Amino acid sequence: MRLIDDVSLDALEGSRPADSLTVWAWRGDSLVVPEPLEVIDWSFEDQAGDSVKVGQRISVTVADPDGSLGAWRLDDPLSVAGARLQIIYRVGGAGAVNYGTFRVTGNEPDEVTESRVIDEYGYVEPDGLLEPHKRRVYMTRSVVKLEAVDLTVEPDRDRFEAPQSPGLGATVLGEVRRLLSRYFPVVVDPGVGDVAVSRQLVFDRERLEAVQDLLGRVSARYRMGGDGELHVYPRAAVPVWRVGPNEGLVRVQRKQSFDGLYNRWVVEGKEDGSGNPVRAAVSIDAGPLKYGGPHGRVPSFYSSEMITSTAAAVLYAIDLRDQFLASLALELNVECVPRPELQAGDRIEVGCPFEGRVVWIPGEITSIKRAGSTVPKGTSLTVVCAYGDVTAALDTTDWAQHLTGQLPPLTWDRMPATWGTIPAVIWDSL
Repeated sequence: MRLIDDVSLDALEGSRPADSLTVWAWRGDSLVVPEPLEVIDWSFEDQAGDSVKVGQRISVTVADPDGSLGAWRLDDPLSVAGARLQIIYRVGGAGAVNYGTFRVTGNEPDEVTESRVIDEYGYVEPDGLLEPHKRRVYMTRSVVKLEAVDLTVEPDRDRFEAPQSPGLGATVLGEVRRLLSRYFPVVVDPGVGDVAVSRQLVFDRERLEAVQDLLGRVSARYRMGGDGELHVYPRAAVPVWRVGPNEGLVRVQRKQSFDGLYNRWVVEGKEDGSGNPVRAAVSIDAGPLKYGGPHGRVPSFYSSEMITSTAAAVLYAIDLRDQFLASLALELNVECVPRPELQAGDRIEVGCPFEGRVVWIPGEITSIKRAGSTVPKGTSLTVVCAYGDVTAALDTTDWAQHLTGQLPPLTWDRMPATWGTIPAVIWDSL
């Protein structure tokens, strides 16, 4: 979550003058244009996940009255050979939120050229149709579309020229700082631990993939902050905001798809010492995905010569099943009022109408899309909610109604699938 002052937070909750975007253009440590660029239109996308291709992207269309911003040469002010954009979101009637600094990756001018004839005493147009003392001058008006990405693109492009390994006593966070120190400061958010790393570890070619793999060892990810710093943040964090009916929510949608909903895992390995084939299968035996139940029979297959016994095949099949169940999630598409401080990777709570009430479901923002011209057009979020959190949220009120006698007592065949998450105080009352 980006830093934001209390006055701006209060302004975001109510009516206010139009928000705006301020964009400064830099090359190295110098401004290449003395005034902020005149923004005509913009769109912004922020993604979180376990790929180096995620991150923040922005597209800005700016006015170019004299045609000087559309790049011809690589040393032109806004060329792709080093120009950067400093993006500031200004909350109408309040303060500002630093979006961050972005590397220009594309410069696309849309030019309109006009001409007119002026008087110029003594000028004669060579082989021209104009009478003496007349000159035709040309004027170019244009807008320029700039594409830019956050500064993690710099270490991503700077790959290792030779393999590297950690030094003596190296730790995950120490190595992350070492690998990224030349690009930006690294800030470790609360909740991120640190562990030692082996000197046998080898970083082969990709610098940013090495950082990602290191952070995976401490259940953390990275993202750029608003002041040009890289933040290391924990994957399992507390919600930083809630959005729901009468609390900033415009619309929430969801969609189910049965693609990838397996209920049996078949693992095959190399023949054992007796020449018998190594094979094991593990199924989901209860619930809505029960193998052979209404969902049908949907096996997933895996084979490896590294598996040399039936016992190992069984354990691996169980592991695949458990990984699948842990990964089950519901994706919510949330449209809300403009919230410039939110970032992909933040956890929030979404209030969803359900059976005449509002249930609050926690989830992680995996994608943010924003757009605007002179007025912001709102914020679109993709929020991934763990299936267990969804069912727990939907069933919580039912537990309370059962306990107060409003509904019949719970029986074992009617317990929710997430019975293990029921608070102890509720269990004690059953």
